[in-house]
Amino acid sequence: MKDGKNIVIAINNQNVLAFFGKITASMTHEIKNVLAIIQETSGLIEDIVNMSDTADLKNKERFISSLERIQAQIQRGIHITSNLNRFAHSPDNEQEQIDLNDLIQQLSSLVTRFAHLKKVKLMTVPADSPLMIQANSVHLQMLIFNAIEIVLQHIESGTLTLIPIQENEQLKMHINYDLMTDEQFNCISGCEAWSAIQKNLLGIGIHIVLSSNPRHS
Repeated sequence: MKDGKNIVIAINNQNVLAFFGKITASMTHEIKNVLAIIQETSGLIEDIVNMSDTADLKNKERFISSLERIQAQIQRGIHITSNLNRFAHSPDNEQEQIDLNDLIQQLSSLVTRFAHLKKVKLMTVPADSPLMIQANSVHLQMLIFNAIEIVLQHIESGTLTLIPIQENEQLKMHINYDLMTDEQFNCISGCEAWSAIQKNLLGIGIHIVLSSNPRHS
């Protein structure tokens, strides 16, 4: 060994993803523990306040109202960390059976902030029954996220709805924008990045459809 410059360390991408996933999953568990303690403590304070005589505690209603807001934010935090924890476990398997309904709902909750920055409301309309597909969860989520990101680059305000369905044994993922103009549709559907995403999703078995009418391709 000379100076180590000729040493090549090959790191498998899946192992790298698994490492990040494990660390993230571990941290989300810790965050949920913190939130649980805050929730328990705020609940105890609320019980003490409710048992107190109104005369002994000034601004009791405002105090209770503040505790209720804290509780609401705790629930929001638990929901976010739960979804992040599920996302962190995505690299656990190279290929697995995935319910497209669950994956879309999970991804939607994780990328809502990107939509909010464009004043867009992001919604999902899951199918009535599971839509199972064999795929790499990380790869599939990246492709759908990239599709959402491309659409968000061309729109402002309105509602963006993700609708996974199955038609004639073909899985489809409708991305519906309620204020879609012809110009926006042409810009999005005509760009190379969108075409690449369509091709990759078709390779997995999903046909992605951009429209202002979610039930028509």
